[in-house]
Amino acid sequence: MDILYNALLLTLIVLQIVVICALLHRRKPQILMREGRFSHSNMKKCRVTADDIMAAARKKGYFNIGDIDTAVLESDGSISVLPAATKRRLEPKDFNFAPVREGMTYVVYQNGRLDYSRLASLGFTEQKLAEFLQRRGYDIAQVALIVISESGRVDVFS
Repeated sequence: MDILYNALLLTLIVLQIVVICALLHRRKPQILMREGRFSHSNMKKCRVTADDIMAAARKKGYFNIGDIDTAVLESDGSISVLPAATKRRLEPKDFNFAPVREGMTYVVYQNGRLDYSRLASLGFTEQKLAEFLQRRGYDIAQVALIVISESGRVDVFS
C-alpha cells in the first residue's frame, strides 16, 4: 500500500512541475515603459520596479531613465531597454560608412627588443618603422611598446 501511495504522490508532484513549467514558458513579453512613460499596471502585475528598469538601462550604458523610450519584460525574465531616438548611439551605418577591418594587433617592439620576424610578417621593415617613428617625432629610447595591426595601423606607447 505504501508503494502505491508513494507512486501516486510522485506522479502528482511531477504533474504539478509540468504544469508550472508550461505556465512559465507561456509568458508573453510585457511592455513596462512606452514613449518614456511607465506602465504602472504592467509593472505591478509583473512585480517589476522602476529600480529594476533603471538597472537594465545602466547595463546598456544609459544612466538616466529619461534616456529610455521603451522597456520590455521578456519571457525569460530579463528586461530589454530601447533608448529614445535622440539618445541612441550613432553607428557607422548611420553615416553610410563601413569601417575598415583592422584585424589582430601584434607587439613588434617591447623592452628594447624588436621582433624582426613579426615585423616582416606585417609587411614592415626596420627601416620603414624607423622612418615612421622619425616622421611622428618619436625617440626610440623613449618608446616602451609598439604594436601594429594587420591593417598596418601603428600604435606607439612611451
